Amino acid sequence: MRKISYYLYLTAVIATAMTAITGCEPQGFEPENDGKVTSIAVKEAVYVSSGTPSMQISFKDNEELQLNVVILPQDAKNKEVTFTNKRSELMEVTGTGLLKPKAFGTDTLIVSATDGSGVSTRFVVNITDHMIKATAINVTAAGRDIKLKVGGTTFDLAACVTLIPADTWDKSVTYASNDETVVTVSAAGVISPVNVGNTTITIKTTDGSNLSMDCNVTVQDLVKREVDIDRANWTVTTQTHNGYGYMWDGGSQAAPVTGLPEHMFDGQSGSYLSLVKPGGSINGVAPPEGSTPPSFIVDMKTVREFEYIKWSHRSGSYSNPAGSVGTNNYNYLRVYGIIVEGSNDGENFTLIAPAESAGADANIVWIPQKGSYVGSVTSVEDAIYTIPITKSSYRYVKVNLAVQSRNYTTDKYQHPDYPGNGVTSGNTMQIAEFGLGEIVIE
Repeated sequence: MRKISYYLYLTAVIATAMTAITGCEPQGFEPENDGKVTSIAVKEAVYVSSGTPSMQISFKDNEELQLNVVILPQDAKNKEVTFTNKRSELMEVTGTGLLKPKAFGTDTLIVSATDGSGVSTRFVVNITDHMIKATAINVTAAGRDIKLKVGGTTFDLAACVTLIPADTWDKSVTYASNDETVVTVSAAGVISPVNVGNTTITIKTTDGSNLSMDCNVTVQDLVKREVDIDRANWTVTTQTHNGYGYMWDGGSQAAPVTGLPEHMFDGQSGSYLSLVKPGGSINGVAPPEGSTPPSFIVDMKTVREFEYIKWSHRSGSYSNPAGSVGTNNYNYLRVYGIIVEGSNDGENFTLIAPAESAGADANIVWIPQKGSYVGSVTSVEDAIYTIPITKSSYRYVKVNLAVQSRNYTTDKYQHPDYPGNGVTSGNTMQIAEFGLGEIVIE
């Protein structure tokens, strides 16, 4: 226990009035009382007017209190007093007026003069519990109505909870989910979503105050949203046999209708990048069979995070001031599979694998085909496909056009769902749209 000493001055009205003294006798001295005590006060006592008027002394059960006794008159011949109390199980009082608590409760202290005057004073002594209990659980607005998503982030409810008063001796609380099929909650107050639904988390105090409070929790379906990277500032270069750059289509080589690399970024399925296949021949360009497939490198101008490819096949007609080209929906003009690489310096590239591999070559990112991969079928495909790849962060992305109808064979590239050999028709590969993006969870 701590020993403390208060110096609070008595504000009580002293019942025994002192007679005015005249002449040279000391203040407060009456000749007829022969220097005996007329009044006893204690500085640590306060006057309480509620209920039965009384003088009270209060202190906590983990403290000791030294009393400071005031005797009137000041020149009393014998100022010695005795201290007694009624409930020894609650408090011990020493001969010097030191109060030593044993338990909290209410006792009566009697301070008596020893000079034969018969003067004594009674005080109510309140020994209070030093372990202050909570009177309320306070939860911020964010913690009272919690909204989560299936597969989404957790919520730290403990960060929203405080107890009142601030000096509550035991600030710990417990947390319990009232439906663990909807959410679970850890002992530390972290809520994890499980399934769509509504429930409550019950918070309880542990200090003996037996307070509790419920917080509402709603778990909603997880919403995944595709966020395409803006292509406005992208540039693209091609890597081709003899460095021809691209194969123009319609108009003239000086003013082509389409076929240019930048046509992959114009948002139209009728315009496209056109490159000659190995083994194909067009306009004097004839990459040898088995030569390195053509590729293109996109420069996004800054490092970006992405986890899917946007891709569309040529579908529909296209016109510009140089002329027009008609619809050509043969699937042998499409790219069947690609190998993707990333770089931050434009020179050293690292493989970017598909999110889920298919077939014998785990590096191939297969491009969806409405009419399958095999045969000279036609199909209108003006939709843009979203193709998941391993989440990556690069500035440059290189796309190797590895698989097309001419090299789609049983001994080389095969999609497991479409076995067989491709057709040798068609001399070019055409890509209508190419993009990149990431998945945002909402």
